[in-house]
Amino acid sequence: MEKVNIALAQLSCEEGRIEKNLSRLDDVVDKYGHSHDLIVFPETFITGFLSPEVCRTLAEPLNGPIVKHIERQAKKSNASIVVGLYEKEGENLYNTTVLVGPTGLLLSYRKTHLWAGESSAVKAGNYYRSCSWQGTNIGLLICYDIEFPETARAVASMGTELLVLTDGNWDGPVHRLAIKARAQENQMFVAMANRVGQLEETAFCGESVVVDPYGRVIAEAGREEEVLSASIDLSLVQESRQQYHYLKERRVLCNIPSKEIEKGIREITIQ
Repeated sequence: MEKVNIALAQLSCEEGRIEKNLSRLDDVVDKYGHSHDLIVFPETFITGFLSPEVCRTLAEPLNGPIVKHIERQAKKSNASIVVGLYEKEGENLYNTTVLVGPTGLLLSYRKTHLWAGESSAVKAGNYYRSCSWQGTNIGLLICYDIEFPETARAVASMGTELLVLTDGNWDGPVHRLAIKARAQENQMFVAMANRVGQLEETAFCGESVVVDPYGRVIAEAGREEEVLSASIDLSLVQESRQQYHYLKERRVLCNIPSKEIEKGIREITIQ
């Protein structure tokens, strides 16, 4: 697939109100699913940001009711959904983003770079992943991850052409600059859905964005709730790499190889 229609659901959510947040997700998917290939929601959109105690109560495994609900919505709309939640695996909790398609869960990613204080609630992830999706390769990152060049480079090194970022950020200029740099230096598309609304003293800034492989903004939202639609042409990825190809021409190499952990899914594990 060369043309991909993306919807970025720049919404507020309510901390701990899983049913209400899922209902908001349902409304967006019902309205935009059949006309879009991919619908992206913010970081931890399903649960909101939680205290360590509440996080442990509301976090679920990826085969739990929350992901099952999202799988039903993806199948019903024939669209893929990217959304953030809190994952529980054994005694460990993670800030996780999932990619769910009409056939079920396709990819999951655990935030590797935790923001100040976040480690009191969740553990950091230890892998980057990319998967085959509708004829291209797609990868996931979460919020603070994008401020580290190595994260996007690791995901790009696995053949990713579309990087999707779930975000819960209040300092818009930092992420907007980082996202454009990550797209340009890896010659891939980056799509970011950020949260809006207020949480105590924090005002989430929105400004969701889609950036092309040249680092150009092709669609952007303001600071209020909206669902931003964008159509991207994946042939631009190869076009941008005709005269120069940063991943092939770099002389500072990553010594951590990727491996195929399942058919169509590649992973780089970090220490």
